[in-house]
Amino acid sequence: IRRLFVKESQCSPLFDSIASSALGMLNEFDARHLSNLIYSFGLFEHNPDIEGETLFNVFGDAAGKILHTFESQNLSNMLWAFVKVDAKNSRLFQETGRVISGINLGSFKPQELSNVLWSFAKSGEADPELFRVLGNHIVARRLDDFQPQALSNIAWSFATAGDSHPELFK
Repeated sequence: IRRLFVKESQCSPLFDSIASSALGMLNEFDARHLSNLIYSFGLFEHNPDIEGETLFNVFGDAAGKILHTFESQNLSNMLWAFVKVDAKNSRLFQETGRVISGINLGSFKPQELSNVLWSFAKSGEADPELFRVLGNHIVARRLDDFQPQALSNIAWSFATAGDSHPELFK
């Protein structure tokens, strides 16, 4: 998104305005729209302070209230964006891990699975149980469905998390 503007300074006021407008109505956002908003700020790597806390703290609180309604792409994009802006939110990552562990993993595309693993590993929030569940699911899928980038992200994620999955890496 940054490349669409001549100067980064042209972007920040626009994103700040969007953030200010969205804050008053975050409770009206459904999962897809909230995820898209979070993802957009992640793409721009913009996490301004809003009234004493970061925008992504506010996003995390809003997402936590409706996390159970997020679909696989919403979850993947949201986690990725939090990592891109280096927003620390252990509670959101823990809650998201529980949600992911309890839903039909068949709804996740290979890239979404790898993004989730990458996000947890990169954030330092890797949960061994989540990695076990996702590793088991990946083993049960055809690895031919995974593109090289997804496979390398999965391997990097497990290595970075210090988590071995014997079946996945045999």
